[in-house]
Amino acid sequence: PGSTLQNHLWSAVRGAVLTSATLTGCGQFDFFLREAGLWGDDAVTTLAVPSPFDYALQGTLVATETRAEPRDAQAFTAEMVDALLSDLALVEAGALVLFTSREQMRQAVDAMPTAMRGAVLVQNTLPRPQLLARHRERVADGLPSIIFGMQSFGEGLDLPGRLCESLFITKLPFAPPDDPVGEARAEWLRGAGRDPFSELVVPATAIRLAQWVGRAIRTEEDRAHVYCYDKRLVRTGYGQRLLAGLPPFALQRRAA
Repeated sequence: PGSTLQNHLWSAVRGAVLTSATLTGCGQFDFFLREAGLWGDDAVTTLAVPSPFDYALQGTLVATETRAEPRDAQAFTAEMVDALLSDLALVEAGALVLFTSREQMRQAVDAMPTAMRGAVLVQNTLPRPQLLARHRERVADGLPSIIFGMQSFGEGLDLPGRLCESLFITKLPFAPPDDPVGEARAEWLRGAGRDPFSELVVPATAIRLAQWVGRAIRTEEDRAHVYCYDKRLVRTGYGQRLLAGLPPFALQRRAA
């Protein structure tokens, strides 16, 4: 959409302010500026305003590694689900688990022990407002309540305080490899001699991951643990770029 915006919007306004919690990818504005048709425009200035939250004090990022490679979906999911269920057994208040596929979420539900099932609310088993209302009621009553959700629960969901003391990210939220729009754009970049993974996939994933992680700390009083079971976050070069776009939580690493 960049050229359309440049021709019909930016060229027609005297001034504009664009603001969001997730305009940067990997800590940089480059990806957004390219998408929005503002790349290379001398009139553009950028500013990343520091957060009022003390993330190092308020939150912990627990990077849990698996023996299986995340690309080996079957082996990875089985190992990840075991680790996830062990961590969920310790939840005492509100928690949110974000999955990258329905199949992944289904396997976690199927593996859940009977004693845990009453504490888990699964996306689409209830209308979203009813599901969130039940979650709030359970936490208010001093009971553990765990939401299982996917992409739509990783954006715009406000669960402050005890409603989300633990956030679990089962796998890095890369776009599906069969996305036709993403593949067409990647083909265009390759045709221009550019690297679509570095220029397109990683920054887009960084923005999505930052949105997901943003569910954890919502006020200056919140305390939360964020768990990620995808070892690529701490074991790869692009994982370091993703980390650079996340709040500066205290980092704990758990080996396979």
